[in-house]
Amino acid sequence: MPAEKRDMPFVLAEHQRGTQRLAAVNIAAEACGLHTGMALADARVLVPDMHIEMLDPARGAAALDKCARWLRRYTPWVGADTHPDSHGLLLDISGCAHLFGGERRMLDDMRARFNRRGITCCVAVADTIGSAWALAHYGPDSLIIAPSGHGADAVMDLPPGALRLPEDACDLCRRLGLDSVAALAAFPRTSLTRRFGPYPVMRLEQALGQAGEMLNPCVPAPEFIVRENLTQGITQLDVIASLTQNMCATLAAKLFTAGQGATRLDLVLTRADNEMQALSVRLAAPSAEADHLARLLATRLERMSRGFDAGCGVETLCLAASATANVITPQAPLTLGHKAFKAPPVAVLASLFDRLAGRLGPQVVVRPVVHASHIPEHAVGYRPVHAAPLSGEADDAGLSTATAPEPQMRPLFMLCAPEPIEVIAEIPEGAPYRFRWRRVLHEVARAQGPERISPEWWPSARRHNSLTRDYFRVEDRNGCRFWIYRDGLYGRETGRVRWFMHGMFP
Repeated sequence: MPAEKRDMPFVLAEHQRGTQRLAAVNIAAEACGLHTGMALADARVLVPDMHIEMLDPARGAAALDKCARWLRRYTPWVGADTHPDSHGLLLDISGCAHLFGGERRMLDDMRARFNRRGITCCVAVADTIGSAWALAHYGPDSLIIAPSGHGADAVMDLPPGALRLPEDACDLCRRLGLDSVAALAAFPRTSLTRRFGPYPVMRLEQALGQAGEMLNPCVPAPEFIVRENLTQGITQLDVIASLTQNMCATLAAKLFTAGQGATRLDLVLTRADNEMQALSVRLAAPSAEADHLARLLATRLERMSRGFDAGCGVETLCLAASATANVITPQAPLTLGHKAFKAPPVAVLASLFDRLAGRLGPQVVVRPVVHASHIPEHAVGYRPVHAAPLSGEADDAGLSTATAPEPQMRPLFMLCAPEPIEVIAEIPEGAPYRFRWRRVLHEVARAQGPERISPEWWPSARRHNSLTRDYFRVEDRNGCRFWIYRDGLYGRETGRVRWFMHGMFP
């Protein structure tokens, strides 16, 4: 809807029993006296200039799914509301609210983002799904946070319809004079079951926290999935590895056809007693090679052999490529010898990373990545190979390998921590004449520099480097080349400068 029409009366209409009625109204239309279920002809009489659109269920479901995907920025557990007359979403924010400064701040941020897109929402937080639903749909405010442990008390004054009851149960409540949840809760459960049936009683107990209710997250089904149903259960891991090899061939064919490569594989083993065991394998680069995928799964199965419990046997195997990326297949060389095509260096390196990570663990195999810091000992960090970019890609700090210093400006060997040295140099900013490092005196024959590195200004970094550094590349009379620096500017930052050895050139 255009921004200039968002403040105008807007309604959604649908066909109901041979007539057109209002299915939803915005705040401006509600202020004009319109409400859901009202005949469209009557609404036109009251508000002739209102904006009308026909309800499209498919479009609404797509918009709700888009909102559910976006709401995963707050919590991974986002589920759709199963009530037939409600179009909402359920979020499990347990353990997530503190990441946004608390429940109030998280909800304020959520509503502000929705409002910027012209979407009005009512939000409620409570201990149970039933009480949160009741407060969001029937509460006195559009944002309600029930205190922990008092969700049942917050819904007692609401009408029975807040319990997600069917229409016939709501009509029966009106005829019996039960105008609140508290009136229903005062009756014994057996009496309510005889009068209303088990479903309304279940909804009452769910809202009061006396019965459990599960939230089914809107997790999209994997697009690339292979399932194997066995006629009888198997308990040997080598047989399971052999079956996964055939499944990898089928999965790789699907990936190759779609031009995709798997970056994560999930294998779920379902036993005869419906107990499931799952394992996942991450890949350093997208791959659609069946042999490589099967090798990684076989290694992973071998690692879990000690703690594997097949029970009465595994009856179902499900292999899915839960994360994929585009794969550009290289062109084979046009030669008459029909030689086997050699994989590019990046693919070979990624395959090696995957095998090492499968044997040693994903957190053990790391590679250096450029970090957003001009301080040499902080300019490079180590990350797991499955989380680090392979070639020319930007890392999380926003730097790529293209921003690294020139190779000749940095030594190939750097000390883990700079070591203090004794230096004779011209004051205040001259190059060193001689220095002593590890009890060995070096006479400087040549020196280049300085390369000045200023301290990082943000508070968290000044603990590590609070003085200016002047780096020199020096060569002694024996031809050995070193990388040393003066810590602090003489007379401006300190009255007694210190020198450090930081690395050696080949």
